[in-house]
Amino acid sequence: MGKLMIYGAAGYTGTLITQHAKATGMHAVLAGRSGEKLLSLATTLDFPYQHFDLTDPSTIDANLADISVLLNCAGPFAATAEPLIKACIRNGVHYLDTSAELDTYTLAAQSDLEAQASKTMILPGCGGSVALFGCLVSRALENIPPTDVQSVDLALHVSGSMSRGSAITAAAGSASPTLQRHGGKLVTHEPSATTQLDFNDGRGPVPCFPVTLPDLITIHKFFNIENIRTFANVSGTAFPDGDLYDLPDGPAAEERERSPYHAVVVVTLKDGTVERTSVRTVNGYDLVARASVEAVRRVMGGEVLMGFQTSATVFGEGFVLGGASRLVR
Repeated sequence: MGKLMIYGAAGYTGTLITQHAKATGMHAVLAGRSGEKLLSLATTLDFPYQHFDLTDPSTIDANLADISVLLNCAGPFAATAEPLIKACIRNGVHYLDTSAELDTYTLAAQSDLEAQASKTMILPGCGGSVALFGCLVSRALENIPPTDVQSVDLALHVSGSMSRGSAITAAAGSASPTLQRHGGKLVTHEPSATTQLDFNDGRGPVPCFPVTLPDLITIHKFFNIENIRTFANVSGTAFPDGDLYDLPDGPAAEERERSPYHAVVVVTLKDGTVERTSVRTVNGYDLVARASVEAVRRVMGGEVLMGFQTSATVFGEGFVLGGASRLVR
């Protein structure tokens, strides 16, 4: 079995992932751009580490020697996904990440054929909401031909606070137009076009506002759905105000335990029938940490499909929704 590298291991999400990897008996080489934090984490967990940035392709290649799987946790992914995906393709290393940024998935789709040719898998969002929605849509459409589907709406209920890095990335993304997929094409989705959706969490229908989620790419590509809208409902301090750089690294374990996430998929058929599927999961950060480590474990064990993939296409809907996953509450 080859080696795993976790890049961005010393960030908030990266640290959760690295700690969970250690707790499950997994070995990893920690890597990233923050030397002091990386050294401290590596020393605490007794993992080897490599400190390098992504400005020089030859430096990246040298650091990927003997690595078979790379898990990229270093956001914003606008700065890290492209150099690492290209390096993984050059070196035949399977690429996984925790991105929820649309551009990462656009890049993955554009790199699909090149990755297949190099026998490399590109699996963005291996353990977060993209994995969750992929599995949930797979279940919802299990007995429904794509040709019968008029539209699919996806919504995520986000509770509890965000990490500093997530909040900064989300704020940067809010400057871009909100998108939906209509007739197979990505088009503008008016931010004021809210909708009422029921997460089956006891609150009844609640207002959800349009957001641009990567599922606009993945659900279209892997399930052949032409009309897709993505929404969010927020409670607590999920989207904070003020100077985001003053925020703490991220929510403590106790807050995450009190703040589960919920997701709902609404499938509207061409005959007017509406099918709803919902699920309650652990907090989003715990979902990313646990599911990403499980994805890595499976890839290290040989569960691989070449090119651009999602966790749902590689591992099946039970990856998140199965009882053994311990991700669904």
